Amino acid sequence: MRALICKAYGDPSQLVYTEVPSPTLQAEEVRIAVHAIGLNYADGIQVSGRSQLPLPFSPGFECSGTVIECGSEVQALQPGDRVLAIMTSGAYAEEVVVPAAHVALLPSNMDMPAAAAFPVAYVTAHLALVHRGQLKPGEVLVVSGATGSVGSAALEIATRWGATVVAVTGRPEHLPAKLAAVFNPRQDDLAKRLLEQTSGRGVDLVFDTIGGGFFDPAWAALAWEGRYLTVGFASGQIPQLGLRQALGKNGAVIGFELGGYLTRRHALVPEALRTLLSWYEGGVLTPRALQAAPLSDGGGMLQRLVNHQIQEKIVLIARE
Repeated sequence: MRALICKAYGDPSQLVYTEVPSPTLQAEEVRIAVHAIGLNYADGIQVSGRSQLPLPFSPGFECSGTVIECGSEVQALQPGDRVLAIMTSGAYAEEVVVPAAHVALLPSNMDMPAAAAFPVAYVTAHLALVHRGQLKPGEVLVVSGATGSVGSAALEIATRWGATVVAVTGRPEHLPAKLAAVFNPRQDDLAKRLLEQTSGRGVDLVFDTIGGGFFDPAWAALAWEGRYLTVGFASGQIPQLGLRQALGKNGAVIGFELGGYLTRRHALVPEALRTLLSWYEGGVLTPRALQAAPLSDGGGMLQRLVNHQIQEKIVLIARE
C-alpha cells in the first residue's frame, strides 16, 4: 500500500508519498480500505515533532472507508461495512488498522468525503462542550474561530444543546443567521460587546480554538464562576493567565485535547460518535463544504493549511 510518511520533523511539504508495509491486525482491530482522509491543523503539529511521535510515521487523525478484515474479537463490524474511524495517527494511507471501538458505521445519507471530515471536529466540539465544559441549556457560550472546522461544529452542537451562542470570527458572512450574535474581532471591541450582549453579567463559557489576542477580551467578559475552555491555539500564540485573574472571577480554565480520550477514556469517544451520527442522520448537523485533493498531494495541502492559506475543510482522496 501507499502512504504519506514523515521521515524527518519539519514542514508538511517534506512528507513522502511511498510504498509501506500493510499494518498488522490485532484481535480487537479492523482493517479499513481508506477512501478519504480529513486534514486538520493538528496534523501539522504531528509533523513538526511537537507530538513526539517516533519516526517514521504517517500523520492524520480521521478517515473513512470500507472494512476489509476484522480481528477475532470484533463482533459489531464485518467486511464490507462503510465506516469512519478516528485515531491518534496514521490516517494518511491507503489502508489503516484501527481499534474497533474507534470505528463507526456510516448513516445511509453520509458519503465518504463527508465521513472523513466528521469525527475530529465534531467529537472534539461535543466532548469539550458537554463533558469538559459542562455546558447547560440557557447558558451563554462564546466560540472563537467560529468558521473553522471545530468552531463551526461547536456552534451546531451548542445550538442543539440549547445554549445561547455568540460567534467570533473574521468572516461573519459565512455564519448562519440563527446565532444570538456574531462579532468580528478586527472591528468590534470584543469585551465591551460581549458584556453588552449579556447585560453586563458576562458569558458562562468560552470555547477558544484561537488563543493569542482573543484571550484578554474574552476573559474580561467572563462571568463570575465562568469557565474558559481552551481547545487549541490556531493563532500560534499561547496566552498567559495569572492565578490572580482566576481568583478574581472564581473562574476556571479547562483544557481539552482529543488524543487523551482515545487512549485513556475509551467509552467516551464511541458514545459521542453514536450521538453525533444520529444527529447527522436526522439532519440536525450540516458540516462545512469540502475541498478534495489526491492523497499524493497531501503534504502540499497540509502545508497550505498550516500557513493559513486554506479556509475550507480539506479531504484527501485515497481511492474512489
